[in-house]
Amino acid sequence: MKNLVPGVALAIALAIAGCAAEAPAPVEPPDNRAADEAAIRAAIEEWSASAKAKDAEKFASFYTEDGVLMLEKMANLEGIPAIRDAHAMMMQDPHFDLSFVADTVVAARSGEMAYDIGTYSLTMSDPEGQPATQTGGYLVVWTKDSSGAWKVRADVPVSDPPAE
Repeated sequence: MKNLVPGVALAIALAIAGCAAEAPAPVEPPDNRAADEAAIRAAIEEWSASAKAKDAEKFASFYTEDGVLMLEKMANLEGIPAIRDAHAMMMQDPHFDLSFVADTVVAARSGEMAYDIGTYSLTMSDPEGQPATQTGGYLVVWTKDSSGAWKVRADVPVSDPPAE
């Protein structure tokens, strides 16, 4: 029993010392924000070009599978098929012309989410068949898909107030 006491005491002392050791500091992810922001700006240029080309399939491919487009005075368009079909209809208008430019792109340091704020211009036919242009701003929330590509999770355009 005497030989057992020093061994038990040593085991207890080691267990206490192990519990008292500081946990390692969390490792910050690398700061890839500049690269992420550049990748999103490039995606925005491609996305806008797909609208100019009236390519609804490519346009919708920039959204996540559960992406949401929140248009004014309409029910939200949820998912790639709904977004693609709505744009395919809009793109049939002979005056359809959509362009947008990001003013600000901000990526989270974690690399999991980003947003961009910009302006857009949309021309479509008015009730008399004449071109009518709407301008406004937008907010887009981006997330990475499983391949690491940036995709649109939420797209919220807001039209400018009417001119007085």
